[in-house]
Amino acid sequence: MKNKTNRSTYITLISFLLSCLSAGATVDLFNGKDLSGWLGKERFWKVENGTIIGETTPDNPTPANTFLIWKGGEVKDFEFSCQVKFQGNNSGVQYRSKAIGDLNDCVLSGYQADLHPKQEFFGMLYGEKYGKRGIIARRWQKADARGDKDVKILGSVGDKTELDGAKWNKLTIVAVGNRLIHMVNDVVTVDVTENHPDAIAKGHLGLQLHRGVPMKVEFKALKYKKLSGAAARKALENATGEKPKKQASKPAPKPKMESLARSATSPARINIADGFKIDLLYSVPMDKQGSWVAMCMDNKNRLIVSDQYGGIFRFPIPAAGKKIDPASIEQITYSAERAGMGKPTDAQKKLPQIGHAQGLCYAFDSLYVVVNSRSSSTGAGVFRLLDTNQDDKFDKIITIKKLSATGGEHGPHAIIPAPDGKHLYVVMGNQTPLPDDYTHSRVPELWGEDQLYPSLQYFMKGAVAPLGHFAQIDPEGKTWEVMSTGFRNQYDAAVNREGELFTYDADMEWDMNTPWYRPTRVNHVIDGSDFGWRTGSGKFMDYCSDTFGTVADVGPGSPTGVCFGYGAKFPAKYQNAFFISDWSYGKLYAVHLSPQGSTYTGKVEEFASAQPFPLTDLLVNPKDGAMYIAVGGRKVQSGLYRITYEGKESTVPAKSMSGGEEARKRRQALESFVQREAKPANKNQLNKIWSSLAAQDRGIRHAARVALEKQPVKKWKSRLASEKSPIAASAAMIALARADTTSGETVLQKAMTFKYRDLKSRQQKLDLLRSITLALTRGGQPAEEQKGKLIAWLDQIYPASTPEENRDLSAIMQFLQAPSAARKGMALLRGASGQEEQIGYALNLRHLKTGWTSLLRESYFKWFVRAGNFKGGARLNNYLDGIKKDAIASVKDSQMTEGLKKIIDTKPQSSAPQFTFEPRTFVKNWTMKEMGKWVPSGVPGKRDFKNGRQMFGAGSCYACHRIGGEGGAVGPDLTSVGGKFGGYDLIESIVDPGKEISDQYGSSIFSLSDGSQLNGRIMNMRNNEYWINTDMMQPSMVTKVKAENLASIEPSTVSMMPPGLLNTMDKEDILDLMAYLIAGGKPDHQLFAK
Repeated sequence: MKNKTNRSTYITLISFLLSCLSAGATVDLFNGKDLSGWLGKERFWKVENGTIIGETTPDNPTPANTFLIWKGGEVKDFEFSCQVKFQGNNSGVQYRSKAIGDLNDCVLSGYQADLHPKQEFFGMLYGEKYGKRGIIARRWQKADARGDKDVKILGSVGDKTELDGAKWNKLTIVAVGNRLIHMVNDVVTVDVTENHPDAIAKGHLGLQLHRGVPMKVEFKALKYKKLSGAAARKALENATGEKPKKQASKPAPKPKMESLARSATSPARINIADGFKIDLLYSVPMDKQGSWVAMCMDNKNRLIVSDQYGGIFRFPIPAAGKKIDPASIEQITYSAERAGMGKPTDAQKKLPQIGHAQGLCYAFDSLYVVVNSRSSSTGAGVFRLLDTNQDDKFDKIITIKKLSATGGEHGPHAIIPAPDGKHLYVVMGNQTPLPDDYTHSRVPELWGEDQLYPSLQYFMKGAVAPLGHFAQIDPEGKTWEVMSTGFRNQYDAAVNREGELFTYDADMEWDMNTPWYRPTRVNHVIDGSDFGWRTGSGKFMDYCSDTFGTVADVGPGSPTGVCFGYGAKFPAKYQNAFFISDWSYGKLYAVHLSPQGSTYTGKVEEFASAQPFPLTDLLVNPKDGAMYIAVGGRKVQSGLYRITYEGKESTVPAKSMSGGEEARKRRQALESFVQREAKPANKNQLNKIWSSLAAQDRGIRHAARVALEKQPVKKWKSRLASEKSPIAASAAMIALARADTTSGETVLQKAMTFKYRDLKSRQQKLDLLRSITLALTRGGQPAEEQKGKLIAWLDQIYPASTPEENRDLSAIMQFLQAPSAARKGMALLRGASGQEEQIGYALNLRHLKTGWTSLLRESYFKWFVRAGNFKGGARLNNYLDGIKKDAIASVKDSQMTEGLKKIIDTKPQSSAPQFTFEPRTFVKNWTMKEMGKWVPSGVPGKRDFKNGRQMFGAGSCYACHRIGGEGGAVGPDLTSVGGKFGGYDLIESIVDPGKEISDQYGSSIFSLSDGSQLNGRIMNMRNNEYWINTDMMQPSMVTKVKAENLASIEPSTVSMMPPGLLNTMDKEDILDLMAYLIAGGKPDHQLFAK
């Protein structure tokens, strides 16, 4: 009877509540006495003194977030309020939520008014277990949420009053339709218009108890009111102070721009350098002429262009002020997209059957065609088209070299004339192995991955060096000389007036925000060089002296066509510029090169840009002085543009850049020893090679090492013992370790004769460590006695003063299984300032089996829980999982305690990335009015370098920006920012990132035909579909939009850089950060002098 009575009472209570709710009355959801009407885990929830209390303790933890769920049915449009206080961990009120599993499991998924100790999260809108949404809008944000990470910030709300969660606060939620508003103490904290395709219209209401550290949350005065009609409009008005606008039955679309599916981007929408003009000469009809990816000029002032998936076309260059006459375009070869596709006309059947070209070059009275496809009837390779009967039509195909391209777009690409007028250079990406019958290699044939442990690989698994190379061929293809290797996907190349070769190589965007990520870069391609691309985590860093580094890092992108400005009627600096194309971001850069000894350095200028602007190739026509640019590729809309100069600067032919002549001659003299006809060096020549190992000039030193590696080891090995110069000795040790795998002991013994801390530069130290690494990778583990000596020597210098040194040292110590490696490596991991540095140390601890204490190992595996919220490229999580898998395999069964298993099995909770071991607390919402007073005449001196570097990580700067070769690449490289901005300007750009937005890193507003909008940047394109990134903190997250669904693309006035990055720092922290930025990440800057 008792159960029956309770059940009857419960039904009566619910019926009463429902009648009140339907009438729009305010209802108390808590009776102040017990948990009647609520469902929850009894061991966590109780009532005391008229308050609902949720509590976890060390003895009574919750393994997952758990909820006290209101039983009064699902809520839709409503106003809810309560008094709440919490401590120990964050909590929240869940609404419009769905049960995960059975409702009795007390787990909810949906919207949450978050109660968090951090000021920027207190009262925010959070998507609890809601796909990949996580934080939807932070405190102070008015936002339009359209996708998982597609949230447009419309403005700000509320005030900056500091909230104390340990005291009673009033929380209010107003939910009407797609408008979700949270208030704390009657002040709006977030105002979100919810336009997500998976938005939840109604669901359960619940109170959250968070997993993790012990916590306590208290609720009282819980009130609920169902809203509709005028009451709903009044609630919104009361919350926001605005009268709701009447919505039209359908959103009015923006004026239709030119159809991106049928026309190339209008010149009016292309940003270009002052004084220049760009004209659209032709929009390519895709169904007839495809999408153009390569271009050259013949000897009759005609352009020859290739369709990526079809044949080749040519046409006369139109006169100034004229566009291309479609009738003048002649098809000169034919190829179907795939065998058996299409029905060629009788005329097309008579044409040479070749296509899918990504390289074209008219030279030696013929057209050279580089095919990057297995779908062309010729297969992949280099081919020569001849006109045998002089009727101005190609009628014969000669095979120069068949190439074994493994597929994809990383195969053979451009072909260009060599500066000697007798040869051609051919460009191959990393999916083209060296031909088995190559005639000579200027690169020493000492191929190796040079990894102490196998690299982590999630793309091109098993690919090994040498891949990605340049070759020199003769016109008939009788020779194939390997000039340089170690590229990822360099698409094109160009030679300057001095005969030096340059290219623009690709990054691996999936590696973003890992320590092995390398941005797109301009390379000076010298003979015998290896530029260090290895698959997965095995890429060589630029500071490794067995590579040749970069002329300029550019950032993320997809490199395509390049050329020098020679012959253009442009101002002098643009005539001498190296123009490079970025297909993904639609950028044409002018790289201004300056001689630096035997090589060059470069400054990158954005010359032209638009979205979309998928540049594929470019050239200068010396007859009219104009630059011609093709856009297209991957079946996106193709077109041809002409750039001319209309400004007031002189366009007379510019002189070549002076400087570096003697240094280049010296380097080239050393490179003569790697040529095909070179004879072994005699004693005097060997002396010159050896003395050049000590050169300060990296190019000369590199050429000397390569020349040495080409000589028989027995002729020079004995010289190492007496060498006193650490520069020469390190270069010789690198050469010896690579050239003779039996000489590892000699290299290690010599390395230990140097006093590491007395070496004069970071590079000298890194070279010495590189020689040790190569001795171990090529020679294996040393004998026990020498191994003990080496560990003792390393223990004196580890940890070192720079992250680069510590990265190499931690890898060596792991390989040697040094007893101190765990303790020292974990100390570095705890003190690392950014995501990349932390991942590097974690990687170099994963195979370590010795020296662990239980606390060190637990701390190591707790790092993986926090790292689960790191953001980066598409393979970041794979890499983290791979490191963890190896780390688990290194734990002995006897050391795998239950506590350790529990940590290992802990899943990351979705939250903002945390780059410090200890959580940082909110300090203040800083304003320029406060901070501008600190730097009236610049940042004051005697700053703390180590803390400045820590703040660069704590402020999430590494997630998007590079400095000193570290960090992400979706934002500007900040290494040289100190030469452009003072302290005041730097602070202002962080506090108000939208005040001035660089075109290079600005975003666009993409208005769709259905009236919706996206704010972001095009990251990729395919088949007239645009892949738009809307969150620069997560570069791999994209929204795909069909070109025909776009109404307009306009520059955005909203920066993609998030606000509030300084809110966890105090004054000294911020000043240290400013000093770190001005110093370009260099510890020896005067701002750090004590």
